[in-house]
Order: sequence, then C-alpha cells, then structure tokens
Amino acid sequence: MRLPHTIVVDPGHGGVDPGNPGLHFPRGLTEKDITLGIGRLLRAELLRRGLTVVLTRSTDTLIDLADRPLFCRAECDLFVSIHVNAMPAGRRQSRVNGVETYFVSDAKTEDQKRVAQMENDALRFENTATVQGPLAFILHDLQLNEYLRESARLADLVQARVAGIHPGENRGVQQGPFLVLAAARRPAILVEAGFATNPDDGAFLASAQGQHKIASAVAEGIVAYLLEFERKLAVGTGSGAR
Repeated sequence: MRLPHTIVVDPGHGGVDPGNPGLHFPRGLTEKDITLGIGRLLRAELLRRGLTVVLTRSTDTLIDLADRPLFCRAECDLFVSIHVNAMPAGRRQSRVNGVETYFVSDAKTEDQKRVAQMENDALRFENTATVQGPLAFILHDLQLNEYLRESARLADLVQARVAGIHPGENRGVQQGPFLVLAAARRPAILVEAGFATNPDDGAFLASAQGQHKIASAVAEGIVAYLLEFERKLAVGTGSGAR
C-alpha cells in the first residue's frame, strides 16, 4: 500500500458473553472463540500486506458494545467486526447457511432485524448501560453519516471475496441497526462469517483451514477497497491541482 492505513478488527463477543452457542462447533467452542481466531488471523493477513491493525480484543475478554467503536476514531480508517450467525429453532435452523456482510442502516427484512437483535443482545452481559439513548436516537442521524456509502462499498467488496471461498450460500450485502457499527465514525462493516446452526458452515468455521480462508478473503476485500479509495483520492488531488 502506498499510504498508511489503520484497520480496527473487532472479534465479536468474549468473556462472559459467548455469542451464539455453536450448535455444530466441536469441543465446546462458541462464537467468541471462532471470532477471536478469525480476528487474529485477519490481523496477521493485514499486517503482511503492510497495514496497521488494532484488535479490540486479543484474548477472551468482554469489551462493551459502546467501547468497541471508540477504537476507531482519529487514528483509524476502517472498522471490521467479525461474527457468527445462527438461526432460531425451527424447520430452517439447520438448513440456512452462508455468509453475509452488513453495514449500519435501518433493517428492511425480518432476517436483518433478527441478526441485528441477536448481536445487540450482547448488551445484557454489560454491567452498565453504556449506550446513550435508544437505538432509534442513534440511528436518527444515519442520513448525515458521510461514511454510509463507503461502508456499503466496503461491505460489497468484502462480501464478494468471502463468498468466493465459502462453502455456503452467498447471502449478499445486508443492512441493520447494529450498535457496534453506529458509532464507529468511519466506514464500518460486520461480517457474519457463517451459521453455527448449519453442520457444514459449523465445520468450516471451526477448522483452521476455514478460518484462514475467511481471514484471507476479508483481507483481500479490505485491500481492494483501500486501493480503490487511493485511486479516487489521487484523481481528486489531480483535479484540484489544475
């Protein structure tokens, strides 16, 4: 990369918050273990590509939802949160599979609402109410967020790369009211790397090979976004110099 960039990688959940229980994970693994594994590998992949990387957590600890985006302020270009999806009990629980990537906005489908509620539910593990005001208040200024379009583009590039190596369905770019993304103040995405409730996804996510593939694919999407960003910046600078 020609320009210095700092990426904040956020492995979801941790500590007393296991995330979803990992119906098809072996050896008692839960979502927090998978996200930390992928997060560490993603950090290594990005460092190898010459980027600066900050992890919101590097061990099995709980970081409050409101504190995670604070890692991505002045010295930060992108915020990438890693999670594992799950379906509720029912006919579709073990059948639904695949990867989807979110940026923050109002949910438009029941599935988007379900995923946002599942991830926002991490609040129940926190000792204090750290979120300022209700979610509706946080989302009120979304239309003023200059990073929404960039977040959507980052999500598109990352989703394409991860879907290319994933054994499950390409579920596309989605949007939802995620607390962890709302306050990032930079382009921010949340990757749902597969379904712990699907046997094939669960095996892929729990494997060393699967985690490496996901981390490498996310890194490729991030680099593609940054190269695109730099090209636009160079064009803008050139226009301004005339």
